[in-house]
Amino acid sequence: MFSGVFAVTFAEGMDDAAKDQFVADARTAAAAVSDVFLADKVLEPPMPGGDFVCEVGFADQAAYEAAKGGAAWGDLKALMTDPSKVANCEFLAYGEGDLLLQEKENSTCHRILFFSIREGADPAMIEKMEAHMNDMADHVPGLRNCKFARVVEAEGTDEWAYAYECDFDEPMSFLGKYMTTPFHFLYVDKFFEPACAEWVANVNLCTPYMAQEKPFLANFA
Repeated sequence: MFSGVFAVTFAEGMDDAAKDQFVADARTAAAAVSDVFLADKVLEPPMPGGDFVCEVGFADQAAYEAAKGGAAWGDLKALMTDPSKVANCEFLAYGEGDLLLQEKENSTCHRILFFSIREGADPAMIEKMEAHMNDMADHVPGLRNCKFARVVEAEGTDEWAYAYECDFDEPMSFLGKYMTTPFHFLYVDKFFEPACAEWVANVNLCTPYMAQEKPFLANFA
């Protein structure tokens, strides 16, 4: 699956009714682009990356490129960047990458991490990071599916380089088990912590998470 993701920060002063209308409009616009999409406000507590996420899925990059040239994509992007509703929008597109799929029915939380690589990062450590990101699924209870991929197109406040997305059985697995498992902070966090010799990622990473009815990563599986 190839994904296009919009991470939106709402304009200051938007009330709850306006935000709910934005979500409804976004779902309509996303559905016109692809049958596979996830569009919703992020869960509490909010993580870096904005207030709302829309992820649109495609069978492959060719399908994404074809959709991107259509009017429906233009309507979706116009909504995601409407200055009367949106203070900031980060966009990234990425492909299948390294996919580990264990769950196809019941995961209720979807999380996306996207980040850039710091200047001067050791290429050997970047390669090591790439090799170990999906290993967490073997060690974190509740982490069902994950995908790690290089970003092929991005717009926003940084040169987004990688996307790592996960399906969890429930939101608290992301906030609890995932964050506190020893494998996370001993084998993965070190790539994101400036105090560690293996640090490769810029500190301004984004990691919104949202509710889902079924595992997003199981689409096209």
